[in-house]
Amino acid sequence: MKKSEVRKLIRELVEELCAKGKAYRAKRMRAGEKSSAYLSGRAVKVCKGQMKGEGIDEINMSIQEVLDMNIVDENITEAKYKGKTVQLNKPMRGDSKKFKVYVNSGKKNADGSIKVKKVNFGHGGTSAKRPTMRIRKSNPKRRKAFRARHRCDSPGPKTMARYWSCKAW
Repeated sequence: MKKSEVRKLIRELVEELCAKGKAYRAKRMRAGEKSSAYLSGRAVKVCKGQMKGEGIDEINMSIQEVLDMNIVDENITEAKYKGKTVQLNKPMRGDSKKFKVYVNSGKKNADGSIKVKKVNFGHGGTSAKRPTMRIRKSNPKRRKAFRARHRCDSPGPKTMARYWSCKAW
């Protein structure tokens, strides 16, 4: 989904909310809660009177103020991968390779949650001749050769191992 489509969808959602629901949503976002369907559902319940607004006074918010609240899902740092909660975009020691990282694949599961992909990168696997390989990135010649060999000037998307290897170097 493109950013313009997301903004249009958010604009339509916010236009449907009453002033109390908008204020409730804004207050929860300022408190550090991430944008989610759950938060939107609670804002709708505030509008319908099924849930109290927790001391929210009715205020008028423009659409631009709501869009400036940084609601887009790019800020998600945690997600589910095979039943366990994992940190997204944070490289860590791997199991089949030297490093691994969990990334947002850009797709959605059937239940609407983000689809997470595990990217393994670094020395390891069946091609490894020794159990460890030192990374000597402090040596400028080695660093330059690595970056040229892996075409790090255009590393590709986050779902590729080359992106994360280049970022580490």
